[in-house]
Amino acid sequence: MMSENTAETQTAIISAPNASGKKVIFAASFGNALEFFDFGIYNFFVIYISVLFFPPSSDPHLALLLAFATFGVSFFMRPLGGILIGAYADRCGRKPAMILTISLMSLGTAMIGFAPTYASAGYWGTVTLVAARLIQGVAAGGEVGASMSLLVESAPPNRRGFYSSWSLATQGIATVVGGVSALALSAALPVLSGEPNAMAEWGWRIPFFIGVALAPLGCWLRLGLESDRPSVPRAHEPPAQLRKHSRAVVLGVMLTIGATVATYISMYYLGTYAVKYLGMAQAYGYAAMLLAGLVTFGGSLLVGHWCDRYGRLPLIRWSRIAILIVALPAFWWLSAVPHPAVLLLIVALLVGLTTLGSVPTMLMISELFPQRIRALGFALVYSLGVAIFGGFAQYIASQSIALSGSLLAPAVYLMLATLASLAVLPLLRETGGEPLR
Repeated sequence: MMSENTAETQTAIISAPNASGKKVIFAASFGNALEFFDFGIYNFFVIYISVLFFPPSSDPHLALLLAFATFGVSFFMRPLGGILIGAYADRCGRKPAMILTISLMSLGTAMIGFAPTYASAGYWGTVTLVAARLIQGVAAGGEVGASMSLLVESAPPNRRGFYSSWSLATQGIATVVGGVSALALSAALPVLSGEPNAMAEWGWRIPFFIGVALAPLGCWLRLGLESDRPSVPRAHEPPAQLRKHSRAVVLGVMLTIGATVATYISMYYLGTYAVKYLGMAQAYGYAAMLLAGLVTFGGSLLVGHWCDRYGRLPLIRWSRIAILIVALPAFWWLSAVPHPAVLLLIVALLVGLTTLGSVPTMLMISELFPQRIRALGFALVYSLGVAIFGGFAQYIASQSIALSGSLLAPAVYLMLATLASLAVLPLLRETGGEPLR
């Protein structure tokens, strides 16, 4: 066993001694944050997008449901991106794969920024929006595997938790930047332009253009990393190699379900829920997402340290149990007392518990696979879990309210996903303290 680990270490895809830990973290984190900013900014402006890109309807909720469905459609492409770009990362290196993902994400973001509306181009505007989200889905699916593998493989054995936590922390940064951008534009643009409806008409496009403009910087930072092209040809390691690790794939997907549903409900959906169903001002919805990003960023780094100290499984188990206990009371309280302070308190609580379980979940999944297929394995598992449950979490939550007539329905969906994820924990072994395979 030790000789196998030693051999794999010698032929490692990532040469940690040749790259500064700080440089690796910064390059991976900046690019990851930029991509998830591009991918997630859609959430901040979904109410505007729902009106502009879909045909008018007598049903006031239909356009929003279609916009959420379009958001979810992009997640169907994440497993494809995970397979194609993950295999590319394992065969040719993490560095070129991560440059490719930034380029693809920027293309999709630019398409949304320039997309014609339904009023000006009919269904061509809708098609452009959907096509852009599909391209972004491919990019996001490939990004998570390549960047997570780079972070884990570059870390000292006793610091894998902290290094890997930057993957989720940067998603929090992306949400913070998105929230600040949305709040600042909503407040300043009507005043500066003299147009009360400037935000709804064209102002929402500005963050998409900002994301595209920053893409060259992300590529430049990643180009500065040490070459990680494998010294040994890996053509004999096709995606079919995953068949030997089918158990890890299944367990990983089940483990991901709880984390991804909790993430999209607590981080993204609650703000929209408060605006759409509880009548709060749009600014409070943005504030909720902004707070969620701050909690995710700070909490991820703290939980990363805890992963290194206490292991993975205890953190996952207790976070899942806590979410089961508080989910229903939290939604009941918010619906009964629709006050901004209550919204922010519940967002902080649920996002904090979600972060407590998500950081060790992502780390454990990456540790389930050997180095030669880690990027592919992690990307496929994470993307499948997100595609099946996370991407459509907001759509399912909204649809469950429409079908049941109860504002508590999203809490039930969150609890069911948490239970499914909790059920597989006895089948997993603790990976903390073990050498990477």
